[in-house]
Amino acid sequence: MSVWILCALLFSLTGQTEQDGHPVSIKEVKLYPEETFCKISDCGAYVLNVTWRDEFAENDESENVSYDIEVLRTEQMRTVHFETIHVMPNKTAYYHWKWTSPIPLQCTSHSVRLRHYHNEHHSGEWTPLYTYNGQDLNAETTTVYPQENSFMVGSNITFCCIVERDKVPFPPFLIRISNRTYITNPIPFDETSKPISETPCDVDVEEKNSGGSTLFIGYPPDDQNLTCVTRDLSSVECYWEKGRDTRLTVSRRTNYALNGRDCQFGKCALHGVTKQVTKWTLIAKNPLGVKTLIDIDDPTRRVWLRAPSELSHVANARNATLRWSWNKINCTSFLMICQVKLNGNIYNKNFSGEGLSSAVLVNLQPFTKYTAQVTCGSSEHLYKWGDWSEIIEFSTKEDIPEAVDVWIQYSEENTSVLWKPLTQEQSHGILTGYEITIENTKGLSRKYNVGLNNTQLCYNFTFGNEKSDRIVTVSAKNSAGLSPPSTAIVPSYPDNEISITHINGNNGGFEMTWEEHPSSTCGYVVEWFSTDNKTQCAVEWEKIPECDSDACYTWNQSGIFEAGVRYTVSIYACTDDGPKLFRRSKGYAIEQEPGKVQGLTSTYTRRNLELSWKEVPLNQQKGFIRGYKVKTLNSDSEIDTIVTTEPKVDLKLGPGAYTFHVSAFTSGGEGDYATHRRVIAETDQMIEATLVGCGAATLVFIIITVLCYRKRKWVKKLLYPDIPEPKLAGKWITKGIYWTQITEKYMKCEIQEVHSLDHHAMSENLHGPDLIGSNSKVVPAQHFYQNICESPADVSYCPVEKLTTIIENPSYNMTMPEPVGVTQMSELTLEMQDDYLPAPNFVQNNFVVKEGYKPQSACHANI
Repeated sequence: MSVWILCALLFSLTGQTEQDGHPVSIKEVKLYPEETFCKISDCGAYVLNVTWRDEFAENDESENVSYDIEVLRTEQMRTVHFETIHVMPNKTAYYHWKWTSPIPLQCTSHSVRLRHYHNEHHSGEWTPLYTYNGQDLNAETTTVYPQENSFMVGSNITFCCIVERDKVPFPPFLIRISNRTYITNPIPFDETSKPISETPCDVDVEEKNSGGSTLFIGYPPDDQNLTCVTRDLSSVECYWEKGRDTRLTVSRRTNYALNGRDCQFGKCALHGVTKQVTKWTLIAKNPLGVKTLIDIDDPTRRVWLRAPSELSHVANARNATLRWSWNKINCTSFLMICQVKLNGNIYNKNFSGEGLSSAVLVNLQPFTKYTAQVTCGSSEHLYKWGDWSEIIEFSTKEDIPEAVDVWIQYSEENTSVLWKPLTQEQSHGILTGYEITIENTKGLSRKYNVGLNNTQLCYNFTFGNEKSDRIVTVSAKNSAGLSPPSTAIVPSYPDNEISITHINGNNGGFEMTWEEHPSSTCGYVVEWFSTDNKTQCAVEWEKIPECDSDACYTWNQSGIFEAGVRYTVSIYACTDDGPKLFRRSKGYAIEQEPGKVQGLTSTYTRRNLELSWKEVPLNQQKGFIRGYKVKTLNSDSEIDTIVTTEPKVDLKLGPGAYTFHVSAFTSGGEGDYATHRRVIAETDQMIEATLVGCGAATLVFIIITVLCYRKRKWVKKLLYPDIPEPKLAGKWITKGIYWTQITEKYMKCEIQEVHSLDHHAMSENLHGPDLIGSNSKVVPAQHFYQNICESPADVSYCPVEKLTTIIENPSYNMTMPEPVGVTQMSELTLEMQDDYLPAPNFVQNNFVVKEGYKPQSACHANI
């Protein structure tokens, strides 16, 4: 300490000597630290202010004056800053300069001196050293600086530690700048650093944390967009945005002042509103900086009214009146405009007037709950709508229901009238039932009451034997009365004869288009129902009104159809005489996998196996059957797969054991397969071949028999024609042998004469007039084969030597046995007709006369 005092005295003497030799004009030099936001006196100051006066500059007429300023750390006499500054000459005021130290000024003493600067080669004399003492001169305990201070994010902070005498701190305090002060290297603090950090100063192993420091890391104020308005026509309130978070809290948060009056964020107000332009200035300040915001305008153009209060209502069936009041706001002569939010939506009409306090709402739904809010603003200069009032709830009274949507459904047993349920908005109250009226063309009518327990909203009726149109009306009723009647005409003979087509689903629904029907007068009706559902009244419909666009001829519906269910969709033309059906289709909105095929069987014939089955039941098809897949397996290995559209298939298979899987498929996928097993043996083929051969032979025999029977005359003529009687050449008188009767094994033999008119010479050589005798004898049949002329009766003379050419003649109805022992008659010639051809089976037989045979016992003829 004594060394430091000695050095200071020496510098002081040196400065005095220079002043004596060369008087220094710089006088009244003062050093003081910058006032900080920190409320603790020793929290740490970084800015050193220097002020002075210069007698030489008071008489200097140059444009500016220059000074060299040097800052030193007093104990080490080490220069830490040197700067040349240029200032305007000032004859009456003090000159001012400030310097920001890299370490707190409390860490050690700092000295400052100044001199005039003329140029690089000539400068004035230095002033004496002026010192700002640090806390290291009289610190009684270990202290760390800075203390309880705030810094910008991204700052590099150097800490210093003032220790007791003869003690040395531990790292990071490694750099010594005075006898008792040690500093750290600069430590960075960015956005990832904690807002509050501690840097302890340890001077003894056994006594750690003997000193420490707490810092606040953040940003200066960043408030923006100052706007000042009037909310009650008597004061001005200012609003702004905070901008970036300063990260400073509690005593270091931002303070605000509006036109010099302290205020808080969101609560800055000034009393008094004048119709003139006003300037509002907001100053935002925290330990790291100051932000100034300015707004200028006429407050009467910045009206932002508060919410009206004390809302009430008076409600009817279709209108309601809202009333409210303005508390603490003098607006009786203020032109305002108001709007109402009804059930969360802005009402389609605004209301205006001076000091407006009521509004009438029209076109409301009966028997409906509503919520309402009101807001108002300036009608002359609508700057901004005011605050919304509190929500008020009210309900309108009941009114008669709306007309119901009716439809007529025809069936084989009876006819039904259907209607759709009314929504709460359409009912206009609590429904108590429905009234149905049926009227014929003669004006006779009947009424029926249907209660709410009829959940189907359907009524079935029959007309008996009456054959005339009917007019059916349906009305819903509540406590206010009956709804307007909905009318439907029931034709006596509805035309339902129309072809049915298929329709494919589209995005889970159906889409149908059609052309304009010539009979349509009131639009079209699309009807649909489940084809498999036979429940009466299970019908849906949609009415499409008449118009001129293509939308009148298009229907698209989805999201309401079940998957795998077949629907029937019909289109009716709405006419004055009732609905007329002109198109009907069936289809599936969403096709699925079908069920199993039924009745899978097989029949094997001639190496051909016919596999047949029944179609999938309609209620299990779940889509249009596109075909069937037939898989043939042998020992669980697939042989072949066939796709067919018919419920049967022919397969060429040899002997073996087979398994068949048959499944139906739709566009939605393939269903479960039905299984059939069949074993084909070799004996089956042999039996089959035998049966086929026998059957074929039988068929051929039957065909031949039928043909032969139908062509019997032609066959007889071809194979067995009639043989004509033989004719002898020339004119003959014949006397032949005729066997006319067979009785008891005897044959009667008659001999007749044969004469020739052309062979007289021959006849003269004969031994008598007769060639053959006319006697008739009966000959035993068994002896006839031995001797054809043998007879028990006497024959006088029959000298026959030869008999030739014995011919069978079927027309004689007799059979000629083969003769033996008769002498051939070679000279006798029979002349046959030219067109006769003997059959191949005709045989010529010779009669040979046995030797030694007696003439008297034989019949001989010589020709």
